[in-house]
Amino acid sequence: MVGLPILALLMVLQSGAARAVDQNSAQASISLYERGIETAARDDLDGARWLFERAIASNPANARAYAQLGVVHQTKGDPRLARKYYGIALEIDPADLDALSRIAQLDLAEGNREAAAERLRILRFHCETCQQTQELARALESGPVAP
Repeated sequence: MVGLPILALLMVLQSGAARAVDQNSAQASISLYERGIETAARDDLDGARWLFERAIASNPANARAYAQLGVVHQTKGDPRLARKYYGIALEIDPADLDALSRIAQLDLAEGNREAAAERLRILRFHCETCQQTQELARALESGPVAP
């Protein structure tokens, strides 16, 4: 059985571009995303995952929902799925700061400092003073990170 996020991604890729959604679907996606953030803050990762997946189903072009779905999987110890969802977020929005920062953290954990440094360059281009940029710069300056 194909999972809901994968089905949403297939629909996006099949059309060659994100499908337009009506205002109600877009608003529902935002609301579900916000509820997912609140749920994750309460450490209910399974509940947050479900809400982010519903947000994506409502609007398959919701890059922030994909990025936060990646955060859930990274927090749960699945860097492979986390990287997948960060990648989808970046395909939709190449300037998504959270996805850029988080995928760079995965790069560092895997010992790929060059990839992390390139993502830092992109982060600096979009927002030199953002928290994500500063944290990644500190991580790169601190030396190698254990996997």
